[in-house]
Amino acid sequence: MSGGWSRGLVMGLAAIVWGLGLSAARAQAPTVDDSALVERGAYLARAADCMPCHTSDPAKPYAGGLGLNTPFGTLYSVNITSDQTTGIGGWSFEDFRRALHDGIRKDGAYLYPAMPFDAYAGITEDDLKALWAYVRRIPAVNAPNRANGLAFPFDIRLGMLAWRELFFRPETFAPTAGKSDAWNRGAYLVEALGHCSDCHSPRNVMGAIKGKALFTGAEIDGFYAPDIASAALAKNWNRDQLVQFLKTGSAPGKTTVFGPMAEVVHDSLAYLTDADLAAMATYLLDSPPPSDVPAPQKVSALAPDVYARTARTFIDNCAACHQVQGTGLLGAIPPLARNPAVTAAEPYNVIAVVLQGLKADARFGAMPSFAGRLSDEQVADLANYVRTSWGNTAAPNATPAMVAIWRRTMSVPDYGTQAASAFDCAQVGGAPGAPGPNPKAVAALSAAIAGGNRDVSSLVASYQGASPDAAPAQVVDALMAAYCPVVAAGGGEDYQKYARLRAFTLQAAADVSFRTQPSLPDVPVVWASPAGKSLVAHEPRSLAGPLVCPASAPVPAALRAAAASLLGTPALPVPGDKGGDLARELAAKNPRARLADVANALILTYCGRVAAGAGLEPAQQHAYVEGFGQQVIQTLQVEP
Repeated sequence: MSGGWSRGLVMGLAAIVWGLGLSAARAQAPTVDDSALVERGAYLARAADCMPCHTSDPAKPYAGGLGLNTPFGTLYSVNITSDQTTGIGGWSFEDFRRALHDGIRKDGAYLYPAMPFDAYAGITEDDLKALWAYVRRIPAVNAPNRANGLAFPFDIRLGMLAWRELFFRPETFAPTAGKSDAWNRGAYLVEALGHCSDCHSPRNVMGAIKGKALFTGAEIDGFYAPDIASAALAKNWNRDQLVQFLKTGSAPGKTTVFGPMAEVVHDSLAYLTDADLAAMATYLLDSPPPSDVPAPQKVSALAPDVYARTARTFIDNCAACHQVQGTGLLGAIPPLARNPAVTAAEPYNVIAVVLQGLKADARFGAMPSFAGRLSDEQVADLANYVRTSWGNTAAPNATPAMVAIWRRTMSVPDYGTQAASAFDCAQVGGAPGAPGPNPKAVAALSAAIAGGNRDVSSLVASYQGASPDAAPAQVVDALMAAYCPVVAAGGGEDYQKYARLRAFTLQAAADVSFRTQPSLPDVPVVWASPAGKSLVAHEPRSLAGPLVCPASAPVPAALRAAAASLLGTPALPVPGDKGGDLARELAAKNPRARLADVANALILTYCGRVAAGAGLEPAQQHAYVEGFGQQVIQTLQVEP
């Protein structure tokens, strides 16, 4: 009764190290005698059948490398020994807990549903600590992990947003009132540690277990995992027979185990106590009929079909910024979970923001209007969805009629309405008496863009090669004129087309601006670049490796000194609103300074403070500087 599409794919502790992003920090050596905890953890690891899936070479137990087949490609189990380089020797308990309970690996990426973190989420805190005590003592084996062989688009982990929103809530196992201790112990072993449903239940096209089909059987590794729902078992089995089968793999007059289940018995179930096996049998013979809806929908006030439909609306329009589980992004995007503005008695706050959007301020970035993209019914459903999800308990009292009234009476931006003007492109040639972009060069660029070339730098170079005397503003106009027809021919609402054209034009302005400042280094951190009267954020090429602060950047020394004095030695990380306040204050004190220099002076200073911070991993350092820099740049972008 062990795990997922492939038994190997989902066993044990695969969640812990999927696609490792390992820390170089060494785990602290234990300072107390916790041998009893380690022994208990070893028992729990047996119950979860961890070792077989993480062992391809019997001489190197737990060192990973076993090929695991899924409908979406091949995954390879990973090294979970205490090796510091290729194993999990640098993990903390919190890293371990987050992987098993939340389905999020150490570097923040989402785990695939093939790993049964939806079952492991039920493991209690005490058992997680015991498992960790055992796992961290697995002898180190230096065995590099193999790259997974998932096919596109399944190799893109961001696609897990939709899966998690629709099918997953990280809830620890809770006993069922009115049931015996043995029944509840069996439920815990079957549903959480043993994750029996992962082999014995069919899945939908998204890889989630089908609601009412729980335990009703599924194909696994070329074998058929039989129906073990209570209705089927109770017809042919009694508790003693089932206990004997689980312990030995054989029940006289019934069956003998074979295929993947034989390994489960040999490596896991045979080591469990008689009391635990009896508890599992008690539960399996009396397991409740499964719910028709996934866990997130069971706690929703919305009808299942409305929930499923609106969850996809949320994923398509909101989750990229507000995040799955509605947590938002610190210093950039406000949370929706437990937000008083979201859970107010009336839904007008949510309706207004969806229809109108929000301007950027010192705390958060701008949000576009969705009035032109979502119907009145979709806006009402979305308002009710965010008001009743992720622990929010507000009334789902938004209606399409309410949205329609607000749409008529509010000042909804033109670019966000369905009555917005058609998306038109300016004609190339310039105003009367004024030279415009080179029409032939623009046509050539437009053909290149339509053919798939989106490399702004190469497009700028191509136009400058065709028109070497073109002023910087004319180069930007030329690229905008070339890209506009491509955008116009694409799909989407008008406001989306305007947004794409504006983003492309800002990139072109940034590139041209960099070319007029040849001394500007290729900085390894977020960087502000002038774009006309505004700013754009120039992102670093890579966030991998140690944080490196630019040593020689063209920022006036006096401005850097002023930034250092203003910032002081803050506690890390500086909150997002504080970054905006600092940006405005430094700009006000230096009115003649370029806004790009103001932003970069603060970024450089803060980078130095973060680099000198004790106990920070590189990923944390990059995240702190990136978040601070984006907040500073976004604040100054809207300054007059």
